[in-house]
Amino acid sequence: MTTELIAILDGREMGRIVRDKRARLTFTYNEEWRTTENAYPLSISIPLALAQHGHAKIDPFLWGLLPDNQMVLDQWAK
Repeated sequence: MTTELIAILDGREMGRIVRDKRARLTFTYNEEWRTTENAYPLSISIPLALAQHGHAKIDPFLWGLLPDNQMVLDQWAK
């Protein structure tokens, strides 16, 4: 099973989401992205000021990408 997701924006690696053994997620900005003059955050709640963000920040962001329809989520899960 894959434990890492790479976030690519504008053709460049922005950062990586990694799942640990306890299934908790962490997002870490790519340092090159983070220090670029025109860099922008993945989300307002995940600022560039910190290089790494834990599950309390990344989980709600990822859930926000999914539809708010339980029937759709159940169908996708099948």
